[in-house]
Amino acid sequence: MEVAMAVLTVVGALASFYGAWIAWKQAGISKSAAELAGRIKEQLINHRRTSELSELQVHIESTKRTFLKYGSAKPSSLTGINHSADAEVALEFIHKLKSLRDYFSAPEGNAADDAFDEINAELGKFKSAKRSKDISEVGESILNKVVMFSPILKKELTEQKETSVE
Repeated sequence: MEVAMAVLTVVGALASFYGAWIAWKQAGISKSAAELAGRIKEQLINHRRTSELSELQVHIESTKRTFLKYGSAKPSSLTGINHSADAEVALEFIHKLKSLRDYFSAPEGNAADDAFDEINAELGKFKSAKRSKDISEVGESILNKVVMFSPILKKELTEQKETSVE
């Protein structure tokens, strides 16, 4: 009887060790799966950010193309141009920019807010301008402000793309 109890004790101890070993192995597998899930989640977030900034890049390029005529044309050649429709293109850009302002925060301020405020103020002048010379000057100013924001967007987009690759 004592021998049977000793055998059962040894078998029970071995079964406990085996169960602990399996649990330890499964914990390692679970930890690896959790780390993988975390990396995948981070990649999806970075991909979304890259997509949003790429969409903003499309808006900025469209605005630059639309306003290029104001920077390169003589005011007299702008007669008959519907500058109100052109203003709508810039308005779409700055509204999209404002919606993505969190990407452009820095200790010294928010570049998106600054660009929005500057371009929006110029758009008010642009829409109310009547003379070709005024339309041309304000349109060129808007073009320059959009062009000045381009490197800021490009830098942020590049950083997001690089983060997505890691």
